[in-house]
Amino acid sequence: MSTAGSSPLLSVVLFSALCAVATWFVLQFVSLPFQWQHVVMLAYFAGMSLLLHIWQERSVTEPRTFVRRFMAGLVIKLLLSIIVMMILVLALGVDKSSTIVAFVLLYLAYRGFSTGRLVMLLKQRG
Repeated sequence: MSTAGSSPLLSVVLFSALCAVATWFVLQFVSLPFQWQHVVMLAYFAGMSLLLHIWQERSVTEPRTFVRRFMAGLVIKLLLSIIVMMILVLALGVDKSSTIVAFVLLYLAYRGFSTGRLVMLLKQRG
């Protein structure tokens, strides 16, 4: 992980690369192709995580502001994720079951990554 004063860019890029490789391997294991919707999901989560980390990490030294931003980030990511998943599944007509499972697993992976990184930053600065 990166240090507390650094940009979240490297951490998000490395975690996204790990998620891309893991997604590809899992899809190969279950005999499904790695398709454009998987790239869209990975790009969405990487971009959203990077933007939220930049915004949230600016307030890590102010506990009240940080908690508000953390909770707002949870809600923003959840609501936008539901919208993106609905667009992928309903409007674009992609394979429903594998897309939903991949999306939910990526959401949980990025949620865990984000929470872990922010907790680490709080411990380093606290």
